[in-house]
Amino acid sequence: MRSLAAKNRELALLYDSAAFLQTPLPIEWLCQGFIERLSVYFKADAASVRMLDPVRGNLHMVAHSGLSEELVAGEQCLKVGECLCGEAVERREAAVHFLKRIEGGQQLRCQREGFATVSVFHIEAREQHIGFFNLQFRTERAFTAHEHALLGTLGHLLGFAIENQRLNARAREMAVSEERNLVAQGLHDSIAQGLNFLNLQAQMLESSINAGRLDEAAALVPALRSGVKESYEDVRELLHNFRNRLAEESLVEALRATALKFEHNTGIAVDFKADQDGAPITREQQLQILFVAQEALSNVRKHAMATRVDFIIEDGKAFTMTIRDNGAGFDPSVNSGGGHVGLVIMAERAARIGAAFAVRSGKGEGTALSIVLKHPARRIA
Repeated sequence: MRSLAAKNRELALLYDSAAFLQTPLPIEWLCQGFIERLSVYFKADAASVRMLDPVRGNLHMVAHSGLSEELVAGEQCLKVGECLCGEAVERREAAVHFLKRIEGGQQLRCQREGFATVSVFHIEAREQHIGFFNLQFRTERAFTAHEHALLGTLGHLLGFAIENQRLNARAREMAVSEERNLVAQGLHDSIAQGLNFLNLQAQMLESSINAGRLDEAAALVPALRSGVKESYEDVRELLHNFRNRLAEESLVEALRATALKFEHNTGIAVDFKADQDGAPITREQQLQILFVAQEALSNVRKHAMATRVDFIIEDGKAFTMTIRDNGAGFDPSVNSGGGHVGLVIMAERAARIGAAFAVRSGKGEGTALSIVLKHPARRIA
């Protein structure tokens, strides 16, 4: 029977290891902290962790303690099946080797290093073999069945921690890729129509010059200059909005920052009102709502000739965003069917997340844009 003190020590190791492995640290640091805890508990003279590259069949050392620089350099990368540790990987069984009892053991680096016992325990998660860890001793050290079970449990704890870190890394990579795609899409949506206009004007300018109609060519220059300025403003606005979006964690705060920056850059007063009582929504939905807001404010800057914007967020069972200006307005029937590119872009973004998009306007009456994400389409984040 194990003593109460031994049981308490074991529980303390499990609790401390589990708590440590939940911290958001690089995999190398997790592995280093892991073997340091095991070395203290089992009084090991050295320890290491190796990760398996199943594609190449390599075992890479990612953490170690108590090993000489020569041994680390010589065994930084092993092949599956190579040496005692590589053989244990092929069998996927824990192993404890007493080096002095092995024929030809003196040829092994570990014995030349002065170790008498090398143990190999596996790191696994969700039935996937991730790698293994070693505990090395300068005297012969056997492990009880209970210690084998304990080390197996610890190997699984480390395996799940490594797998979680890998999943988090993949999620970050996907987020970066998504951000890049959204920037590219935003550039296309904001700049494409301006560049098409400039291209057409440049062709007309070239034709006028070739035909010797210099007065006609001179008349085209102001339009070209205005188009270049407008495209420059679009790019600057897009980049400013993108930085705001990256810096904010909350959708409402990101919308507030966008509204304040619009007010600062244009001098158009913005009355921003928002409640935040609704449940959270997915990141994709948040991003598309933010892009609709940015496109709507961009349209106000370009076309509305407004002096005031009301920006209203109603976040209850449904999420509703309304952006209303007191500008010149327009006849929606004239701009239907894709004539107004900005409206088409906003409608497409709303459709991607299952939201309703509406425009209310009239000449001299200002314009109100709204996007409504109703409860059935609202996916909890």
